[in-house]
Amino acid sequence: MKNFDPKYNELPKTEIHCHLEGAIRTQTIIDIAREYNLKLPAYVPDELDRHVKVHDQLRDLEAVLEAFGIFQNSITSPLVFERMAWELFEDCARQNIKLFEVRFSPDWAFHGHDLDWDACLEGLLRAQEQAEKKFDMAIGIIAITSRGMGAESCVKTVDWAIRHRSHIQAVDLADGELLYPMSDFVKPILKARDAGLKVTIHSGEDTPASAVWDTIHAFQPDRIGHGIHSIEDMKVVDLIRERDITLEVNPWSNYLTNSVRTIEEHPLKKLFDLGVKVTINSDDPEVLETNVNNEYRIAQEILGMSMEEIATCNRYAFEASFINAASKQRIWDQYFI
Repeated sequence: MKNFDPKYNELPKTEIHCHLEGAIRTQTIIDIAREYNLKLPAYVPDELDRHVKVHDQLRDLEAVLEAFGIFQNSITSPLVFERMAWELFEDCARQNIKLFEVRFSPDWAFHGHDLDWDACLEGLLRAQEQAEKKFDMAIGIIAITSRGMGAESCVKTVDWAIRHRSHIQAVDLADGELLYPMSDFVKPILKARDAGLKVTIHSGEDTPASAVWDTIHAFQPDRIGHGIHSIEDMKVVDLIRERDITLEVNPWSNYLTNSVRTIEEHPLKKLFDLGVKVTINSDDPEVLETNVNNEYRIAQEILGMSMEEIATCNRYAFEASFINAASKQRIWDQYFI
């Protein structure tokens, strides 16, 4: 489903919801497996794609998350992590993404091979610096704490992000919202906020509008990842508008995870028409075989959004971006106005 139609590709774009662990090229996985003697079910890209990409709607979000095992095992060293980041930034530049935020879960990504978190961050920062210069982009970094890793992991991740807050702009709580109660994570997330980090929370993806309501009151987030089931309750929609919370929406991901029954039923445009600040993102572009161009295609050709409305979504992303104000303003003035 990747799309490079000039109609969409030539537009300058924003993306503020993209998981690095879900954006690793298939050939890179194969290269790493050969270098580090890792076992794979196949060593030819087309054959391995059957194991690492989701092309059809699965039963639920958890079924999609199961597809990440091979990706996780491929993160074998700080240099490998740097390569993965650099290739993601290359792929962004190929789509003309100019304002980009990348997120990753250090405990989830690095524990398999017991990697040094600081060394991996240094590799990411080298890739970021090079990409910003070569592609004239503004790039931000978000540290994810994964619900499935537990409360202690959340504390560890938040403390690490606070220590590196000159390079990390925000924290995100992600993974398995149905399985893990938010109460276990409120205290460390609020500690991150008090330390000056921004906060985004995955909510309302495969959970009802009531979960978004509870998330907003518990965490006071700046943004919400997905949030699409807010549409089920106008009280929640009103609260999102009242709190000026931006939603990071990922249409094709929401279809593949069965968070919406059909892509035609996706509420992106409905939320936009209700005055909710929605943005358009790819989520896990390699796992889900999508890109922002494809998400724009869905928004316009299937959901009925105009290009002017899509441009407004870009503006919402710019306004809600956690990237340094001067850096993002320069990019906005140069490419979007």
